Amino acid sequence: MLFWSLDMDPYEHPESPSAPADLLRHHRTDIDRVDRVIVALLAERLRLGLALGDVKRTHGLPVQSTGREEEVLASVRTAACAYGWLPPEAVERIFSAVIAETRAVQEGRE
Repeated sequence: MLFWSLDMDPYEHPESPSAPADLLRHHRTDIDRVDRVIVALLAERLRLGLALGDVKRTHGLPVQSTGREEEVLASVRTAACAYGWLPPEAVERIFSAVIAETRAVQEGRE
């Protein structure tokens, strides 16, 4: 399974073996797979950020757009709330770091 659906319990793994070592290995394998997906998505986000930075530079616009950053953070907080168990504050911290890294990549192109 690639992503959790909104109605899934994050602690339940229906196809898990019963031995603790097997359970740990099974969950860690899932986490490793999700980590690779996250890295691929981060690479895509930064690629899009570079393209956006090129547009901003071409048109003399500033790299940082505080209004847009707040819009993104509000959007991901709302998205986190849909899961019920995913802390919106944690998602905001993670995306604040993603936004900062995207900005750094854009500024590095100048």
